[in-house]
Amino acid sequence: MEILLHENQLVVAFIYFTICFLQPILLPFPEAATVGAGSAVLGSFPAACIGFVGTLSGIIFAYFIAKFGGQTIIRKWVKDHHLKQYERYVSRNEISILFILFMIPILPDEIICIGAGLSGVSFRRFLIIACIAKLITSFSLAYSVNFAQSLALTETQFSFLVIGILGIVLLTTVISKKMLLKRNNT
Repeated sequence: MEILLHENQLVVAFIYFTICFLQPILLPFPEAATVGAGSAVLGSFPAACIGFVGTLSGIIFAYFIAKFGGQTIIRKWVKDHHLKQYERYVSRNEISILFILFMIPILPDEIICIGAGLSGVSFRRFLIIACIAKLITSFSLAYSVNFAQSLALTETQFSFLVIGILGIVLLTTVISKKMLLKRNNT
């Protein structure tokens, strides 16, 4: 199998790109699984680059489907409670919330893209946020196995470490937002 994969690197890269492209549109696979698999087959750097370009392309496509496809098509793909949940998350501070939603898998990417397209988030702002977030996640996921091995952590230990760090970042963001809201209200 390994020989077959190495002999067909171009085909494997195209298949990986296609999966990454479709992931934020309609595939239920988490980004961590696809980038991790791509990293194992293609190597960390190629997997990160191809994963970033593929996922970002899919995110842009999903945004425009929502922006121009209209409510009727979107309602067939996405449940109303997911869109309401998205709107609740983003209603207060769209830039930081969009960034956090892309970085931490609270909602699937397709919900974030569709929500942004439907809610009127400007494409330029959306693209900048998506680029930064997916660049970080693509490279960190692609190199996570190498990083975990250099720390001599098991995959489970490393997963808990990453979840803990992301949780601290999220908690810090929520607390600081609440403090700012409280300060603005007084």
